[in-house]
Amino acid sequence: MSLATLGFVGVGRMGAPMTERLLAAGYGVVVYDKSPEAMSRMVGKGAEAEPSAKAVADRCEIVLASLPTPEILQAVLLGPDGVSSGSKVKTVIDVSTTGPKGAAVAAAGLAEKGIDWVDSPVSGGVKGAEAGTLAVMISCRPEK
Repeated sequence: MSLATLGFVGVGRMGAPMTERLLAAGYGVVVYDKSPEAMSRMVGKGAEAEPSAKAVADRCEIVLASLPTPEILQAVLLGPDGVSSGSKVKTVIDVSTTGPKGAAVAAAGLAEKGIDWVDSPVSGGVKGAEAGTLAVMISCRPEK
């Protein structure tokens, strides 16, 4: 059985080591970052690069996001050429720490497009990401 190909948007200080862990576990990973250098480093580790968040979401049903602020997260997910414009994406897993207000905006915008949202901030910092010891939290909200 082959593993799913995952998308990963934001392969900087936190996202890069998480992507490396996914690659080491046998997943195919398609990446996008505004930094060509960050994408190039991940390609060197075995990932495939795309020119936009939308292009990642055109290829992958599951897209992870690791972005530094709620504003950047919302722009990358919901803005022009963002993840929510992708043709294949069904689920976004946000491993950023953007807070409940930012998460609510992102979740609502994705829901309008029929995309599931998993709010999953991590704790442990860059050292934890590099060591593979991050604590992953998942926020579950009952449907209203």
